[in-house]
Amino acid sequence: MSDAVPYVLAALLDVLGYRDRLARDRESGRLDFKDALQRAMQVLSNVNEAHYAYDAISDTIIITRTDDADLAGLLAVLKDVHLAFLREGMLVRGGLAYEHHFKSNNITYSHALALAHQVETDLAVYPRIVIDKNVIETQKTKNLWMPVAKSRLICECNGVHFLNVLDDTNWYQVHAWAKKIYERDRSSLAGKEKEFLKHAWFENYLFSSRHAKPDAEHSRYLPPITIMEDAST
Repeated sequence: MSDAVPYVLAALLDVLGYRDRLARDRESGRLDFKDALQRAMQVLSNVNEAHYAYDAISDTIIITRTDDADLAGLLAVLKDVHLAFLREGMLVRGGLAYEHHFKSNNITYSHALALAHQVETDLAVYPRIVIDKNVIETQKTKNLWMPVAKSRLICECNGVHFLNVLDDTNWYQVHAWAKKIYERDRSSLAGKEKEFLKHAWFENYLFSSRHAKPDAEHSRYLPPITIMEDAST
């Protein structure tokens, strides 16, 4: 029976601080958060739906790709989404998995989404999109790894692989967006170690990047992050 249900690459992303932002809108009587969500989601209007299927429900975004040979393409889409939300003042966290997935009209039967959610819950922890180890292993087993390695869209830290959203053209901008989010939330982070660590981790990610700029102040207190790429390059 399982052979009748295809495998897909499935990413599940959650917007961090969703309830707090809703509460702010409710208290202020404004729709700032709704407007920010709509602006961020506009990035998906540029996605080719013949290749990438997506849904957005409340604070959850789901993106799937049936062709596992296009992992680099899916990672590029996820990078655009991650940055679009960051630009609008939102941190996202997610998981990416490769498993059975079936969707028809209103029926969704998906081991892939269940695994992606588990990866996000157990491993993502910080504002990043973690890639299940089975995705990496499958890519290498099928000799599909080379385009992914050349894309430099996967990082590794402490044995966990995750999406790399930084490059030489966007480092300053991403740093500015992250700093703005931290400064906005700073007064509410006191005593909330889990929430604070999300910002601290993202700062470490920024300054662990090969694209980090030497004129920016930082402190290192987490394991170094390295980009996964082909050893021959």
